[in-house]
Amino acid sequence: MIDERTATPTRRRTNAVLAVTITSLLLTTAFVVRNLSASDWNPSVFLALGAEIAPTRDYAYALLGDDLDLRAGRGHDGKFFFAQANDPLLLAPEAHAAVLDRPVYRSQRILFPLLAGGFGLLSPWAVVWGMLVLSVLSIAAGTYATALVARGMGASPWWGLAFGLNIGVISELLVGGAGHLGFALVMFSVAALQRGRSVWSLVALTGAVLAREVLLIGVAGIALWLWQRSHRRLAVLHLAVPILAVVAWGIYVRTRIGWMTGVTEVEEIGWPFVGLWQAAKLWPGSSRDMLVGVAIVVILALFVRRLVSSRWLVGYVAAGFVPVALLLTRQVWFSYFDITRAVSPVITAFLLLAFAGHAANEEQMALGRRT
Repeated sequence: MIDERTATPTRRRTNAVLAVTITSLLLTTAFVVRNLSASDWNPSVFLALGAEIAPTRDYAYALLGDDLDLRAGRGHDGKFFFAQANDPLLLAPEAHAAVLDRPVYRSQRILFPLLAGGFGLLSPWAVVWGMLVLSVLSIAAGTYATALVARGMGASPWWGLAFGLNIGVISELLVGGAGHLGFALVMFSVAALQRGRSVWSLVALTGAVLAREVLLIGVAGIALWLWQRSHRRLAVLHLAVPILAVVAWGIYVRTRIGWMTGVTEVEEIGWPFVGLWQAAKLWPGSSRDMLVGVAIVVILALFVRRLVSSRWLVGYVAAGFVPVALLLTRQVWFSYFDITRAVSPVITAFLLLAFAGHAANEEQMALGRRT
């Protein structure tokens, strides 16, 4: 029989998780509707097509017609994911992958265009809507997972909004990126480990790195956390399986578009602090970018301070993004939507450690309790 004395609090906590998820879904939907109304209800606004870049612009015109929303300048990630979603398995790379600026680098991130494009079966306009719907659902799912993590830390599930209201997550939506999907899967991995569901954790992590390979940083953090707690076999699996998935897909990509390392296509990494310094010299010309940039520097410092005395898994997940942030180039640090996307796991993790992590002295993991 169910003990009603314990069932009621459990039901309340479950209802709170659902409530925060629905709240996030409604807020994100309202944000999308606002942007759609401002663009005469044209969903191509979320493709981030750049007027100055002919290959992706003309590609979109050919598939979608002339009624497109173009941004001044070069545009952003969404235009590339649109091309990938029309041919996610690279069956006709000469028609689709040919418009990618960095084919290997872009094609490595497969999960978002694969799902948004219905495995390549959807029509171009259906792909546009598919990308938008998947983005909204990814943010809601990430909020749900973060609410579970917060509850597992002994705090209110409403701290799940640390995902849904994360400026980096919102920036992903604005530029048609895929980081919100990958990050959501990482948070699902953390929530799964809290409940001792290591298989689901492994599945979520594998999906995360196929959405955004840089999330291997989070994978390494999880593996380290498990290793330190003597879950050596799980640590090896949580590190090896996602890496093998990235390598396997990378080999397939190169069989389709040519054998190249792709190292020279990485433009976001440089010498430590150089990109930050170069961006800081340009910030006075953009108060918004300067404000966000300074805030990110402060958050990184406060996160490190909090991390030193913390044993929470969510801190380990985000820790590796701090040294990576110091290596980011000017093009990332200068623009608020680029730098917030790059360190979005740190923003959410900091909020959880600072305001939710005080609810208990040490993470009470189902995985740990069983062993």
